[in-house]
Amino acid sequence: MEQQILQEEKKPNALAFKVALGFSLYTLAMIYVFKLIGIDTTSADIPIVTKVIVFVLSYGIFILAIYFTQATHKKELGDYITFGRAFSTGFKVAAYSGLFIGILYAIYFKILDPSAIDKIANAAIEKAGDNEQQIKGIDMMKPYMWIFATFTAAISYTIFGLIVSLITGAVIKKERV
Repeated sequence: MEQQILQEEKKPNALAFKVALGFSLYTLAMIYVFKLIGIDTTSADIPIVTKVIVFVLSYGIFILAIYFTQATHKKELGDYITFGRAFSTGFKVAAYSGLFIGILYAIYFKILDPSAIDKIANAAIEKAGDNEQQIKGIDMMKPYMWIFATFTAAISYTIFGLIVSLITGAVIKKERV
């Protein structure tokens, strides 16, 4: 009974919102850090070690952000949390992050660095090689690539976060006996 009252009083929304916003700003900062040190994440010739580092710095930190939010909310609830509550808390971080990253990517591609889409298109054209049909398709899609990149990032972080929330929710749950 006491646990249920705590769950009704303590909602994870504000915490999830703050963590997701922080992670989204971190993601935007990482774009500039990679640019500053000369790592082009859109290049087809990126070394495997660099790919792993980029993956860990983006998705690894995302996993930690979800887990941190769940663990913090668990402490707010007196060190007990159900699987459903833990999952819900983690998924809120994922959903907010997807939304914020989508908005930040749209701002990035349209305002902060419009040339980034040209780099993505050029990498796709380079990958297409001599295939005229693919090159023509890329040229036709170029004005809409920022929309595709924005939605792809937003959806991928949300879906990945859903999976992570399921796993971390199962790990962190601790119900009263």
